[in-house]
Amino acid sequence: MPGPLDGIKIVEFTQIIAAPFGGMLLSDMGAEVIKVEPIEGEPWRLHTEFLPKESKTFITLNRGKKSLPLDLQSKEGLEIAQKLVSDSDVVIINARPDVPKNLGIDYETLSQVNPKLIYCDNTAFGRQGPHGYRPGYDLIIQAMSGLLAADNKVVDGVPQQVTATAVADYTTGVAIAWGVSAALFSRERTGKGQKIDTTLLSTSLLIQGGFMEMEEHGKEEKDELVETLGALRQAGLPYQSLLDQQQIFSPFNNAFRIYYTTYQTADDVIAIACLSNRLRKKAADAIGVSDPRFSEGYDLEDPSMVSAIESLSEKMKSIILTKTGEEWLSIFDAAGVPAGPVRFIQELTNDEQVIAN
Repeated sequence: MPGPLDGIKIVEFTQIIAAPFGGMLLSDMGAEVIKVEPIEGEPWRLHTEFLPKESKTFITLNRGKKSLPLDLQSKEGLEIAQKLVSDSDVVIINARPDVPKNLGIDYETLSQVNPKLIYCDNTAFGRQGPHGYRPGYDLIIQAMSGLLAADNKVVDGVPQQVTATAVADYTTGVAIAWGVSAALFSRERTGKGQKIDTTLLSTSLLIQGGFMEMEEHGKEEKDELVETLGALRQAGLPYQSLLDQQQIFSPFNNAFRIYYTTYQTADDVIAIACLSNRLRKKAADAIGVSDPRFSEGYDLEDPSMVSAIESLSEKMKSIILTKTGEEWLSIFDAAGVPAGPVRFIQELTNDEQVIAN
C-alpha cells in the first residue's frame, strides 16, 4: 500500500543525524528520497564501520533512500544536481552557513531552477544573529541551549552530556519532516513553494517549555539568577557553584521528582513515573509513606517544605530497598502506578512487547 507521500520526490544534501533523520521519516511515508553524497560518502558512513563505508547508524538514518555520489565543486556535478532538483518537490540541506551559496545549491539559486520547490534549510543556530556563521553539532547545542545543564549530571565538577541519544538532532529531524509535510500541503492549496528554516537551537528550546519566561510569573527571579550566574562566571568560580546557585533559586523544581525517577530495589533498579497528583498519591500509598503536599493547607512557598520533601525522599529510598524489583513492580501494577525495570538497549532485541508491536 503506497504511503501518503507516494509520488513526492525529495533531494537531500545532508549528513550526520538531524536532516538525514527528517528525510528518513519522509521516506517512511512513501516519498522517493535521493541522497546526494560526496564521492567518498558522507561522514556518518565512516563512523564505526562494520563493512567498508557502512555503519549501523548510517543505515538506520538513511533507510529507504537512494544514494547519488556527486562532486558538487565540479561543473558536471553541479549540473547533475540542479537537473535533479528541477523536477523534484523538496530539497533538504544541512551544512555550514556559507556552503550552500558557495556550491550553487542555495534556495535563491534552486528556486530559479524550480519555482515550486520546497527548500528546508537546517542549521545549528539559524542564519541570522551573532552565531549565524557558526557550525555546530548536537553537543554544542546541548551546552548552549540549557539542555546539558538542566540534566544536572556532574562528574568531577563538569556537566555531562546527554549520551543516550542526540536529543537536539533527533528532535530537529522530526521538525524537518513536520515542516516539509506542512509545506507540501500548503503548496497543494496555493501552488507555491517556500523556504523552511529549522535549527538545532530552536528545537532544543521548544522542548524546554517549562522554562518559558512569563512577565507575571518568575521573571524577576529569573533575571536575578541570570545576573548572579554572570557574576559567578566572571569571578571564575567552578561549575558546581553555578549549579548550586541555580538550585537555590529553584528549590521546588525537583519537589515532585521523587515520583518521577529511578530507585534501587533489593536486587534491581526500577523507574516510576507519576505526572499527576492522583498518581503521586497512589505511589505514596503503595510505598507506605505520607506526603505533606497531599494535606489541606499545603503551601508550596513554605521553605520548610524543602527539608520535608528531602526527608520523604530518603524514606522512600530506604523502603524501596526492602523488596525486590519484581515485588515492587507487582505492587505498583496492582495500584495503577506507572513503573518499569531499567534495561539496556541490547536486551530489547527479542523483547516480547517490542516484537508484538
